[in-house]
Amino acid sequence: MEIPVQPNMFTRPEDNGWVRTLARFGFAAKGLVYVLIGALSLQAAFSGRGGAAGGHEAVGLLGEQPFGQALLIIVGIGLLGYALWREVLALKDPGHVGHDAKGKAERVGWAVSGVISAGLALTAFQLALGRGGGGDGSRTWVGKAMEQPFGGVLVGIAGIAVIAVAVQQIRKAMRSRFARDLSTQRMSPPERTWVFRMARVGLVSRGVVFGIIGAALIQAAIAHDPGQSKGVREALSTVATSPFGSVLLVLVAAGLCAYGVYMFFCTKYSKLAHPAA
Repeated sequence: MEIPVQPNMFTRPEDNGWVRTLARFGFAAKGLVYVLIGALSLQAAFSGRGGAAGGHEAVGLLGEQPFGQALLIIVGIGLLGYALWREVLALKDPGHVGHDAKGKAERVGWAVSGVISAGLALTAFQLALGRGGGGDGSRTWVGKAMEQPFGGVLVGIAGIAVIAVAVQQIRKAMRSRFARDLSTQRMSPPERTWVFRMARVGLVSRGVVFGIIGAALIQAAIAHDPGQSKGVREALSTVATSPFGSVLLVLVAAGLCAYGVYMFFCTKYSKLAHPAA
């Protein structure tokens, strides 16, 4: 009896072209943003200023480069491509995660990830047009959420969800679960070694940052104070002000650089049917 082969991405031919291209382009754009976040935070750690950077600062740095406006537009398009891919994963479920509680939770996480990437893409386009970008996006949406009925409860649930993602990132790193979503058979032995190293270090660092963001959301919900929420920049600043903060900031920032490099590998080796990160 012939065993059916599960497709890598989508079963219809029309799904295999531009969506795949945008998804891989999106990995590159996301990788560049994470490398810049890590590099800017490393610079802050080594200079002793104790500051850090988030997505807004990373995208803003691109705009300061020669041909910065063009770079911002290119990165914005890439991030929109990544966002579209995440939404397709959430809606079409090409990886067949299922419709049980675990599968639905995973797909909701992909959808939220897509919205976040789309927001960062909007910041890139705003900066390209000279409109200054979106400011502190995390506190903006938390403030708007808290204006709604049961807004504090919703923000608290969001915080728990972000912490769950943080735990999932660390577990994925420790158990090398990212490997099942990569075409490892196409890698040379040295490539496989470096992909696994970058993925493990990067996912752990990302898990640490997400854990801080999630805890801050819960704290903001309890205090009903949007000002206590944190984005990536504030989470890294929290790391910097902790005991042994400079050393920890160097480690986490280097890990975010590694995650960015891992994203570049994903442009070539991701199967696309299921997030490898």
